[in-house]
Amino acid sequence: MMVADFPAPIMACAVQAEKSAEAALAEAREARRMGDYAAAACTLEGLLASEPQNADAWVQLGFAYAAGNDAARARAAYLRALAIAPEYDDAKFGLAQLAHRAGDTAEAQAWLERIGSARSEDADIAALRAVLSASPGHAWRWDLFGAYSTLSEDLEPWREAGLSLSRRDGAHTFGASIEQVARFGSSDLYGEVRVGRTVDTATWEVALGGASHPQFKPEAALRVEFTTAENRDWTFAASLTLARYNAGEIDRFSARAGRGLGHGVRASAQTIMMHDEFEDLRTGYGVGATWSANDSLEFSVNWSDAPESSEGATIDVRALGAGFALVIAPDLRLRVGALREDRDAFDRVEWSLAATRTF
Repeated sequence: MMVADFPAPIMACAVQAEKSAEAALAEAREARRMGDYAAAACTLEGLLASEPQNADAWVQLGFAYAAGNDAARARAAYLRALAIAPEYDDAKFGLAQLAHRAGDTAEAQAWLERIGSARSEDADIAALRAVLSASPGHAWRWDLFGAYSTLSEDLEPWREAGLSLSRRDGAHTFGASIEQVARFGSSDLYGEVRVGRTVDTATWEVALGGASHPQFKPEAALRVEFTTAENRDWTFAASLTLARYNAGEIDRFSARAGRGLGHGVRASAQTIMMHDEFEDLRTGYGVGATWSANDSLEFSVNWSDAPESSEGATIDVRALGAGFALVIAPDLRLRVGALREDRDAFDRVEWSLAATRTF
């Protein structure tokens, strides 16, 4: 794992007198102990400018960023330390702390499990282990979603609403969702059940869904997904869907890769392949980027030119979307989005609102 860019400084750093690595690390630790996280980061950035392979400095920089509530840069620094020294336990502990603060207990436990047994009695590590073990071994999550779309050509608006409920029990996740969709004067009610398992820092999920007497949703669908953890420098995801519509069977495969670029920015690219209802092969792509302004606010933008089957038949759609996600409370997250689609028969503009709650 590597971080392509040197993490941006959290303040404008003054030119510092040259000092030994030991002296710089001691100075940074003292500054952090006194609560001057910006000064600690400046000292460490100066050291890393001349010694970019100093894993100790990267870990200490991660601690400084984390203390200053800059989770994205802290994560990048810890991962850089592990790229240099894969067995560096302090970097794993730092990543566990970040995951715990983000509410991802499974990820925090996964990083702690990688720490060597020789550090099991370390006070800070033992304390975090105790907190995680004292918390429930499962977590509930519900997601609410609503969208309203206006169409060109004087067509009736589209409406969509959905509710999803899931429960995480250790490495396993179980969930169910229901979705009501109204289009062209008709409506479909689509349901789905899901089961997932996290292995190391990757997750597999299988979903089964269907609708009775559907107009445009699948009568039956099977989806298999694979994703890697988002806090890694590189992330990968793949999805295979086999679905039966009124118009015929439609199979869809997509693969996505994401890359952290530093400064809280992450870019992604996706390829899409589909066998449509006429057994013709169609392909498409999508690109996107997110920017984490801080731990509570994230902006996103994406573009795609790909086939889709949202109307029960496959058509080519070009779409531009943008939105933001806001953490209202540790257990509550809101997402607002806007989407514009260019279709052969009409254009569509969608406004959406989603809420996620964990408990």
